[in-house]
Amino acid sequence: MFLLAEPHFAMTLPLLYGYKENFFNKPVNYIAIPVLIIIFGSLLFFNANGLFMIIFLLANVYHVNRQSVGFFMVQGGLPFSMKSTYEVSLHIFTLLCLYVAIVEQEQSISIGLILFVAISIVMISLFKLKIGRLPSLKEASVILQGYLIFLPVAIFSDILLAFAIGVSIHYLQYLSLSWRVCKIGFAFSMKYIVLLIVFYSVFSTAALSGFVTLERISVFILIPTLMQLLHFYYDSLIWRRKGNDQLVSRILGKALS
Repeated sequence: MFLLAEPHFAMTLPLLYGYKENFFNKPVNYIAIPVLIIIFGSLLFFNANGLFMIIFLLANVYHVNRQSVGFFMVQGGLPFSMKSTYEVSLHIFTLLCLYVAIVEQEQSISIGLILFVAISIVMISLFKLKIGRLPSLKEASVILQGYLIFLPVAIFSDILLAFAIGVSIHYLQYLSLSWRVCKIGFAFSMKYIVLLIVFYSVFSTAALSGFVTLERISVFILIPTLMQLLHFYYDSLIWRRKGNDQLVSRILGKALS
């Protein structure tokens, strides 16, 4: 949590600072909707915590899988026509893993491998049908790493351990990309970024791990959790190269070229 998860959430802050112009140019997207998320998220957290956690889990899954799709395009240079197919396959695979873990509670290596092999065969077959060839070794590696993120959920009985193992792939991907955008795209002084990350990670890890309070429904839990929800939302804006956001397109083009 301290080394990967919370630093990955903290990296959203310098990215938003870099895109501060959009808070004035796009106030609905960058200010109004986040305020609504804070208000309704807080109400649900204290009055319908179970529903809040379901929404949080689904938003987390969607966010992680969308990043895997981004890596599918950026790192692998895979055909754009496979983008939607790959995203659908990621969501289906993740829901199957969660079903095994939460509903059936029958996690095992054999079940995990069966699901992984099955989805891999389906995806590679669809790739062959749509593109007319099999994916290269590099392309296949990028495709499969998306499934590896949630695969541990179907293997380990401790679901928190499973998320820690698998989603760490997502954290490392995000940190590496964000670091590049901050350093190259915005030319920030990275020592200040590191200080910000350490400060944020100490606070949020202490709050979420029970150092401040053991109460599950507490403002000390709410604050870092809402930050995570805002991270899910803002990431749908600050990594979108397509569309009419010229600032984002220019910065990402500079950083990822």
